Amino acid sequence: MSIHYDLYETPDIRQTGEEQPLHPRVVFKGTINQEEFLDRVHKFTGISRSLLAGSMESFQNELKDLLADGWIVEMGDIGYFSVSLQGPPVLNKKDVHAQSIKLKNVNFRIGRQFRQKISSQLRPERGESITRPRKKGHAEEECLAIINTHLSKHPCLTRADYCRMTGHDKQRALNELNSFIEQGLLIRYGTGRLVVYAKKTQ
Repeated sequence: MSIHYDLYETPDIRQTGEEQPLHPRVVFKGTINQEEFLDRVHKFTGISRSLLAGSMESFQNELKDLLADGWIVEMGDIGYFSVSLQGPPVLNKKDVHAQSIKLKNVNFRIGRQFRQKISSQLRPERGESITRPRKKGHAEEECLAIINTHLSKHPCLTRADYCRMTGHDKQRALNELNSFIEQGLLIRYGTGRLVVYAKKTQ
């Protein structure tokens, strides 16, 4: 079991102009949604998947109700859930009404034992983020060649594919892909996280 990390320069908050030390950030492998999470627990424990799904929904509903009722909820060794509130800035208590008090955040404080268990299993390995900013990158002609090579083997590509192949950060990748669309070289399909890019047919 390993976790990949990449090294980033610490921001020069004081604007000293001096070279800043590097710090590690996790290179995430992706997101495990609830369905896959339940599948993994089912395969590991043998507990009925439908029972796990029902239990998960019950946990969520009960947690929601208890937090909304002002309780701190302990989830075993995992940690504690609580809520925080926000309201308008006033100097007199009489100027505050219940209608103006809103939920600020749902807070989670990890349990000490659970943190220690994660730490004991964690095995850091050096990796490289596909979305980290690069000072240099490929020229437009090189990017088009990379795209054409990919599209000769696959029907489309995503922004993440483009970042991985070129080493460009997310914003630069989006700008370049939009530029290729404006030039009539690519066409975009889908919306939000489901956007893909393909060759524009004549």
